[in-house]
Amino acid sequence: MNQSELKVKQSETLNAFHIISLSEGFDLSPLFEEKKREEKEELRFATTKPASSVISKLEDLAKSVKFSIRKSESRVRLEGSERGRKGKLSIETEIFAMTPSFLVVEVKKDGGDTLEYNQFCSKELRPALKDICWTSPAENPTPA
Repeated sequence: MNQSELKVKQSETLNAFHIISLSEGFDLSPLFEEKKREEKEELRFATTKPASSVISKLEDLAKSVKFSIRKSESRVRLEGSERGRKGKLSIETEIFAMTPSFLVVEVKKDGGDTLEYNQFCSKELRPALKDICWTSPAENPTPA
């Protein structure tokens, strides 16, 4: 484990309320917001890969779609080179260490159009990250 992986969100502790808020099943925000599910401006996924692998995947994605990238120990920001309907699309990614070997990655639209963000996520981001996303054994039952 290298030094940057150790620094991933060690200073920020997540309490039970933070962890519960990460679960869509316990997300109470629809009671207070009127946004539709398809207009969501953020997504989360878990991974057992190190933070360096997540950052590397995001760097590869940025190169392939010609986005600029800025990164720190636990954050990555991608920004489109072309202006969209509401300016340049920018995406902020933050990596939280739940345990040393289990990370939660939060991806949020930081600028630009929500429709363009959702299209980018479904056509570019999700396919690029699918091999590092963790799924529970219940979601991927092994054939008997």
